[in-house]
Amino acid sequence: MIAQAENKNLYFANSTGLLEFNGENWNIYPVPNNTIVRSLKVVGNRIYTGAYMEAGYWTKNDYGELEYTSLVPKFEGIGDGEQFWDIEFLKELIIFRSFGGIYFYDPQKDSVTKMPNPFGQPTSGIFKLEDKLFFQLVGEGLFQIRNGEAQLVIPGEQLGDKAIMHLYQQEGKLSIISGKTEFFVWEDGALKQNLKPVNREIGYPNILDAIDLEDGSLVLGTVGKGVLVINPEGEVVNSFNQANVLLNNTVLDLFQDESGMIWAGLDYGISSIDLNSSFRSFRDNKGEIGSVYASFEKDGALYLGTNQGLYLREAGEVNFQLIEGTNGQVWFIDQVGDFVFCGHDKGTFRIEGGRAIKVMDRLGTWLVKEYSEDVFVQGHYFGISFFKSNGQDFEVLPMLENFPHSSKFIEIDENLDLWVSNEHKGVFRLEINDSLTGYTQIENYKFPGESGITSSIFRFNDSLYYSSRDKIYRFDRGTDQFTGNNKLNNLIAGLERVSGKMISLNGDRKLWGFAKDGIFSIQPSLLNEDYSLDFTFIDQDFRNIAVGYENISSLARENYLLGIANGYLKFNTGDNFASKRQVSLDEISIKPLEGSAKKVKLEESGDFKHEHNNISFRFSTPVHDKYVDALYSYRLIGLSSNWSEWSRSAEANFENLGFGDYTFEVKAKVGDTIMDSTSYSFKVGRPFYLSTLAILGYILAFLVILFLIHLMNKRHHKRKMAEHERALKMKNLEAEQEIIKLKNEKLEQDMANKNRELAVSTMSLIKKNEFLTSIKNKLKASEESSKVKSVIKTIDKDINEEDNWKFFKKAFSNADKDFFKKIKARHPELTSNDLKLCAYLRLNLSSKEIAPLLNISVKSVEIKRYRLRKKMDLDRETNLTDYILAL
Repeated sequence: MIAQAENKNLYFANSTGLLEFNGENWNIYPVPNNTIVRSLKVVGNRIYTGAYMEAGYWTKNDYGELEYTSLVPKFEGIGDGEQFWDIEFLKELIIFRSFGGIYFYDPQKDSVTKMPNPFGQPTSGIFKLEDKLFFQLVGEGLFQIRNGEAQLVIPGEQLGDKAIMHLYQQEGKLSIISGKTEFFVWEDGALKQNLKPVNREIGYPNILDAIDLEDGSLVLGTVGKGVLVINPEGEVVNSFNQANVLLNNTVLDLFQDESGMIWAGLDYGISSIDLNSSFRSFRDNKGEIGSVYASFEKDGALYLGTNQGLYLREAGEVNFQLIEGTNGQVWFIDQVGDFVFCGHDKGTFRIEGGRAIKVMDRLGTWLVKEYSEDVFVQGHYFGISFFKSNGQDFEVLPMLENFPHSSKFIEIDENLDLWVSNEHKGVFRLEINDSLTGYTQIENYKFPGESGITSSIFRFNDSLYYSSRDKIYRFDRGTDQFTGNNKLNNLIAGLERVSGKMISLNGDRKLWGFAKDGIFSIQPSLLNEDYSLDFTFIDQDFRNIAVGYENISSLARENYLLGIANGYLKFNTGDNFASKRQVSLDEISIKPLEGSAKKVKLEESGDFKHEHNNISFRFSTPVHDKYVDALYSYRLIGLSSNWSEWSRSAEANFENLGFGDYTFEVKAKVGDTIMDSTSYSFKVGRPFYLSTLAILGYILAFLVILFLIHLMNKRHHKRKMAEHERALKMKNLEAEQEIIKLKNEKLEQDMANKNRELAVSTMSLIKKNEFLTSIKNKLKASEESSKVKSVIKTIDKDINEEDNWKFFKKAFSNADKDFFKKIKARHPELTSNDLKLCAYLRLNLSSKEIAPLLNISVKSVEIKRYRLRKKMDLDRETNLTDYILAL
C-alpha cells in the first residue's frame, strides 16, 4: 500500500518495513518483529501500519526520524498468524482490517475495540466511499458499518464468490469491480453486470486495486496487464506495462497523490505515472524504430524519420510500420509546397500515404525547400541540386557546378539567392544562374573563433540569422555583414546551449533552440518589437539525441514532437512548476574533528559546543517530475552572505566553524520556480580557553601577577637603594681610575705626536735622498774626474747608509706598531728588502717616490712590486697597494 503525508513525503508498505521517500532519499524503517508491512494509512502526523501480528503507528521525533508505537497490547487478543491487510480512517477512528475481523482504534481514548462478527466469516476487504465504510465477508455479502455494527447491503447469494476489489459511485449508483475485472451495478435490489469495452479488448485480467479519477475515469491495477486507464464508458485510453514504463506487470496497489500523480506499488518495485503531464513519451525499448531525426504529421498520420528508415503510424493505429524502400538513414520529412518529401541517405523520396517514390538517387539529401513555383532546391552531402515539378513527375537538374560543400541548412531570400550554412566554412551566398545549374556570384561569410560544428542558418521574423553554439548573428544588409548586436543574441545570452541549431517551423511563429536543462522557444511580443522566451524543462539526459541533429516538429492542437535517441516526446508548452513545495530540513548532524557524527534535534535553533563545530545539513523537496530535478542553493549567514551555486546535491557540510551565531538558509528551484527558503539558526560556543570561566581565570591570574610584580618591584627597589650606595663608592673609585687613564692617554698621545713628527722627519730624509740622487745623476752626466767620482761615491754611501733605514724603520714602527708582525704572519717568506718595499707601499708611496729610497730605478721598483705580488700570491684583480693598506 501507498500513502502521502501532509509534508508531501510518500510512504510505502514494503517487504522489509515502512519505506519513506522525501523526494531525495529513501529511508527504510523495519517494524519491531521485522515482518512484511501489509498496509498503511497517514492520518495527521501519524503513519499507521499493519503487519504480521503487529499494528501501530509512526511519528517523527525531534531528530527527524520515525519512531514506532505498537498498539498490539491494546488489542483483545490477536489470532495466531493474524495479519492486518487494510487500514482506513473515518470519523476520528482508525480502522484495521484482518481476515480475523475489523478493529477500531480511538486515538483520543487510546483504546481498541473489535466489531462483532456474528457470521464468523473472514473479512476479505474494507472500502471507504465518501463518508461511509463498507466491508465484505466471504460468502455473506457486502456490509456497511453503521454505529459500530454491520448492516447488510448486498446479500451473499447476489455476490456469490466474487471478490470486490473496488467500490465506487457511477451515475448515483453503487458500482463494483470484481477481482476478475467484472463491472457490476447494484440497482433495484439486484446486482447487474455491466459489460465494458475493456473486457472485449483485453478480456478479464485479475485486478488487485483501482482508483477513481475526477472525470469519472478509472485506473486499474492488474495482474499481468500492468496499469490500465479507462474512461467512464469503459474504453481503454492508456495502458502502462513493462513494455513502456513499468518495472513489471503485477500491480499490488495504486495511489493518487495530491498533485494527481499515480503511484503503482508493484510485485517488485515502484512506478509513478503523471496522467496530467503535458508530456507524452514513446520509448522504443526494443530498438525496432531507432533514433528519431525528423517527424511530420498529416491528417492524423504520424511519420518518423529515423536512422533505420521512414516509419508511419496511421490515424487510429497503435504501431509504426516501415515504409517499403526507405530503410536507412532519414534526415528530413516534411511537406514542401504540395508534396511531402523525405530526405534520405539514398537520395530524395516523394511520400504518398504509405508509399515512397524515388525522386533522385544522389547520395545524401539533408533537406528539400521550395525555391520558386514548381521548383525545389535540395541540400546534399556534397553540394546542391534543383528539380522541377511537372504534375506528378519531376525533372531532376544536374548538381550545382563548383560547389562541392555539405549543405545541411539552406535559406532563400527575396532575390532568390541561396544562403547555405556549412559547418566548417561558414555561410555562402550564391546568386543562381537562370539554368539552375551554377551560380553567377558567390560570397563567403566567415566567423573566426566560432565553432561551426553544430551551427545553422535560419530565417525568423523576416530576418536572416546564423547561429553557433555561443552566439546568434543577424545579417545586416546595409553593411553586408553578420552582426552579434541583435535582440535574439541578447535574449539567449544567459542560456547554456548545447547546440547552435535553431529551428523555425513552417506555419509556427516560434523559434526553437536547445539548452542543457531543456528546450526553449522564442516568439515576437504582441505589444512591442521585443521577443519573449519560454523554457520547457527537459534535461539533456532524456533528450540524448546526437548534438547538432536536434529536431522538433509542430503537431495538431499546439502540440510538438521532439525526436530523441530511442523514440520521441510529445508535449505542449503549458506545463510549469508553479505549485508550492516546501524545502524541508531532514537531518542535522554535528561531529568533532575526530569522532563520529551524531544527529541533533530539528528545532528552530541549536546551541553546540565548540568541539562540535563540524555541521552537516540534509534537506529535500518533494519533487516527482520525470524531466526535471530540484536544484538547491544555500548559505550560512555568519560565515558568508552569498548563496551557493544551484546544485542537485541535497546536502551541505561546514567544517571547523568559529564560535558565534549562524543561520543556515536553503532554497529549492524546480524548473524556473524558486521555492521559499527554510532556515535554521544555531550557535557555536566559545572554546574552553575563551569561555567566561576561562576569562575570569585570566583576569584573576592577571591580578595575581600584578600583585607579585608589585612585591618584586618593592624588593627590587630596596635592593637598588643598597646597590646605589655601593655604586656611588664605585663611581668615586672609577673617577680616580678615569683620571689616571686620561693621564696615560695624554702620555700616549704625546708619544704618538712624537712618532708622527719622527715620521715627518723620515719623509724629509726621503726628500733628501731624492735630492742627492738628482745631484748624483747630474754629476754623472758631466765630465768624469776623480773628484766627481769621489763625490758620487760619497752620495751613494749617504743614500745607502744602513743607519738611514734603521732610523726609518724605528719611526715607521712607532707610527704603525703591528704592521711588520701582521705581514710576516701572513707572508713569512718575505725578505727584509720585501718588508722595506711593503713599508713604503704602506705609506702609499708611488714607484717614483720609492725608487730614490732604494737607490734604484723606477723600472726596478716595478719589478720588485711584481715579484712581491707573486710571493703574496695575489690575483690580478687585487691591487697590491690596496691590499697592504687594508692589513
